[in-house]
Amino acid sequence: MRWEDGLSITWRAVVAGLEAATAMCALLNLAYFLHRVISVDSPTRRAAALVLALLSLGTLAESIAVMASLETTGHAPPFAPAAWVVARTISLAGTGFISALILKAIGDRK
Repeated sequence: MRWEDGLSITWRAVVAGLEAATAMCALLNLAYFLHRVISVDSPTRRAAALVLALLSLGTLAESIAVMASLETTGHAPPFAPAAWVVARTISLAGTGFISALILKAIGDRK
């Protein structure tokens, strides 16, 4: 199968799963950091939370764009499937670890 022919259904499922998980983590992170932007007193912490919120928004937008691309064209740009899965798994790991830290912080407050 040539890359130009699109992804197999298996690869599309893997891509969609990775992107959905990444999007959910990014959405959680975005909500948390936006909450921190409005709830902290320190301008430095507010600025840091804003930067992290923007990064989370970028990750969310990227995941949505890839999922939309899968739906409309069957492609997951810009990499070949195996290389793409490795790269996006690293992105998911980073986003997921941030989500785990956020959930731990929320749990520690209770």
